[in-house]
Amino acid sequence: MHNEYAGVTTRFLNPNERLVLSKENEMPFVIEAKEDNSVQFLQAFLISNTDKILNDMSHYGAVLLRGFNIVSEEDFETTVLSIRGMKGISEAFMSEQGRIHVGNSKYVLHTNAVYKTGGTLYLGGFHSENYYSTDVPTYISFCCLKPSSTGGETGIINMEKIYPFLDQALQTKLEKNNFFVSKWLMSEVAERYHLSDKKIEAICKQFDLPVVTVNDKKFILMYKPNVFIHPVTNKKSLQINYFELPTLNAVLRKKFIKDYPGKMWFWHRFVWRLPDAVLKIPEVIYMVFASLFYSPKESFKIIVSKYKNYMANRKNKDSLPFNDVKVKSCFNEKEIKALAQLMRDYYCSCLWQKGDILLVDNRKVVHAGMPGSGPRTIRAMICNPLDMRYSDPQSGLFDCKSRNSETVGFYMSSPESEGVKSAEYTI
Repeated sequence: MHNEYAGVTTRFLNPNERLVLSKENEMPFVIEAKEDNSVQFLQAFLISNTDKILNDMSHYGAVLLRGFNIVSEEDFETTVLSIRGMKGISEAFMSEQGRIHVGNSKYVLHTNAVYKTGGTLYLGGFHSENYYSTDVPTYISFCCLKPSSTGGETGIINMEKIYPFLDQALQTKLEKNNFFVSKWLMSEVAERYHLSDKKIEAICKQFDLPVVTVNDKKFILMYKPNVFIHPVTNKKSLQINYFELPTLNAVLRKKFIKDYPGKMWFWHRFVWRLPDAVLKIPEVIYMVFASLFYSPKESFKIIVSKYKNYMANRKNKDSLPFNDVKVKSCFNEKEIKALAQLMRDYYCSCLWQKGDILLVDNRKVVHAGMPGSGPRTIRAMICNPLDMRYSDPQSGLFDCKSRNSETVGFYMSSPESEGVKSAEYTI
C-alpha cells in the first residue's frame, strides 16, 4: 500500500478493529486524521483529492474516514457532498416505511426510523442498496454518531471477489436475463404522490417501467439485472437483495455462530439455533408492533395496500399477464450453501467508532447491520443514481452508468413531474 495523500495516515484495519476476522484484509481502505482532525480540513482534503478517493472506493470497495471530528448529521452531509461530483439522492421511489430524512437534512436518512437495523439479535439481511426501489445509488455512505456497546457494526462484503467462485452454470443463468423484483398498485402510487394516473404513466414510460392491468387494476412492474459490471475494474459482482434467497439467512447464521463465543453472545447463539420457521414468528411480531407504534395510520395503509395487491392477483394467480419469476429460481440449495460460505470467507467486520464515515461503492459491495447490543446511532446517505432500465426481458448483466437526471422518486414527488421528459442521461 502506498500513501498518495498528504496530511493524513492511510492504512488497513488492525485485527482489534474487526469483530470477525476473514480473508478480507483490504476493505475498507482507512484514511485517518493525522495532525488536523477538523471538519474543515477533512472537507478541503476531500475536495482536493476527489479523484483518488473515488478511485480507492472503486478498487477497495469502501473507504473509511476515521478520527475526524464529525459530531452531527450536518457534518456528515456537508462532508460527503464535498467530494466533487457526489450528488445526494433525496427521494427514492416507493421507499420503505421508516426510510425518512433526519430532521431538516436534505439527504441524511435514518437507516430505518421504525425499527433498529443493527446491534440486535438479528443476523442476515445482506443487500445491495435500494434493490426494491427503482432508484439504486452508485454510492452509499454511513456515519456513526454513537456506536453499540457490543458489536453492531455495518458488515460489508465485496461481491466482486466472490463472483468468480460461483458455479459457472449459475453465472450463466444470472447473466442471461433479469428477474421480477416488485410491483405497485397504480392507485397506491397515486395516493402517495398525489399524481394522476396519466402523469404516473408518463414517468413510467420515460424510465422504462412497465404498466400492466390485472383484474381492472393497474400495476407498475419492476425487473432488475443481477450482475453489475464495474466501470473502473471491469469486474462482475452479484448485486441483489439476499432476502430473495429464502434459506440464505439461516445458513449464514450457522456459518457465523462460531464467531460469537462467550457469555455476552449467549442469547444471540440461542436465537440463531432456533428453527427458521420459529425464528420468523418473533421477527414478524416485532416488525408489526414497531410499525404500529411508529405510525398506526401508515401501518394501516400498508396493510390495506397488501390486501388490495393480493385481491387483484387472486383470480389470475396461475395465469398472471406478466413474468413474475424471481432471481431465487437460479439457485438450488447447494449453491445457496456455497454462497453463504463465500460470504463468510470474504465478510468484512469494521467496528464503529464515533465520528466514522464509511464510503461504500454500491456497484460491488453489499451490506447489513450486524448483531450486537446497546443503543447505536448510524445515519445514511445515498448518492448518484444508476441509469437502469426496468422492463422484461433484459440482460441479467448491467454495465454501471450513473444517471445525470434526478431519480424516479424525485419526479414522482415533484409538482413539476412532467419535466422528466427533458431528462438527460450519461452515455
